[in-house]
Amino acid sequence: MKILLLIGIVLFAGLLTGRVFERLGIPQVVGYIVFGILIGDSFSGILGRDLLDHLTPLTSLALALIGFMVGGELKHSVFRKYGKQFFSILFSEGLTAMFLVALLVTVYTKDLALGLLLGALSSATAPAATVDVLWEYHSKGPLTTTILAIVALDDGLSLILYGFALAFADVIASGSGLSLEMMIIKPLTEIALSLLIGITAGIILDRVLVRIKNKDDRLVICLGALVLAAGASESLDLSLILTSMTMGLYLTNVHPHRNEAVFETIKAFAPPVYILFFVFVGARLQIGLLKEMGIIGILYVLGRTAGKWTGAYFGATLSRAPEAVRKYLGFALFSQAGVAVGLALDAYQHFQSMGARGVEMGSTIINIIAATTFLVQIIGPPSVKFAISRAGEITREA
Repeated sequence: MKILLLIGIVLFAGLLTGRVFERLGIPQVVGYIVFGILIGDSFSGILGRDLLDHLTPLTSLALALIGFMVGGELKHSVFRKYGKQFFSILFSEGLTAMFLVALLVTVYTKDLALGLLLGALSSATAPAATVDVLWEYHSKGPLTTTILAIVALDDGLSLILYGFALAFADVIASGSGLSLEMMIIKPLTEIALSLLIGITAGIILDRVLVRIKNKDDRLVICLGALVLAAGASESLDLSLILTSMTMGLYLTNVHPHRNEAVFETIKAFAPPVYILFFVFVGARLQIGLLKEMGIIGILYVLGRTAGKWTGAYFGATLSRAPEAVRKYLGFALFSQAGVAVGLALDAYQHFQSMGARGVEMGSTIINIIAATTFLVQIIGPPSVKFAISRAGEITREA
């Protein structure tokens, strides 16, 4: 099937499936993912892996749009009011998830290196599906604000934790000394460069937009700048979500009133790209991997779920966050995708040269992350809806 024809079919069928799920009281994003599973390799094979690889730029564009829009929500006034709360929760939920997963996996497998790496990967939270649910229900309130901040900041934390875990796992697996570069310099450099590209793109775009009055021209320039920044970040193997988020964060804080129209323009353009993105996510999920998840996978899911929930509750309590944040934030942090999968692939490639044990560990990591991603991508969005519903922050019932 020609790619253009396929995209047209995916857009209409994906939208229809999303609406059906919406009528059933289930977030639309789950419908998009389920439709993707049906046309992916797990069932019909219409959207095969090779074709999906050709469509990767659309996936990157969707992630850039999501990162940009999330950054637009992180206003200075919000951080001034909730900053301590955000970072208390961030470190608490990320470190607790890492600790519990590492503990459970290490006790079961007697392999500390594997436990540390899976623990570090468990700290990542996928913003895409989570944020889509918040937008679908026009959610507003302290819980929504906290969710947006945590999923935005989680990328940076997971990169740092992974850097430490990989360095220690290297020592355990190879018997070599600790690498300062791998443990600290590499993750911090990656974060710093992502931020630098995002800020630079934001500064340039802010100065150009003030001279442009035509609405169509503004859309082209905004999208062009966003794609350029995300593309530069991706080319350097940096986090395009972090770059895009920084760009949005800069624009919303330097001239909030003047740049408000920028975010409205991008938001109006985004829905078809989001539908394609989540259908493609579903098409990549492999149901067959669930049977390979095994005990380690179950321990990973249990440890990550318990760690995210208890860590969020403890951090929120410690920072005296509102009751809704304390009780329900943990339910909104289950989704896992891009960052965790990307880091799992990095670990897989890293350990290929370390003999049979390295190959086995790398394969275990990537299979566990792929299988558990399938599971949490399905349960994550309904859990977000449950959280914002119980917190009373839904302003538009679907």
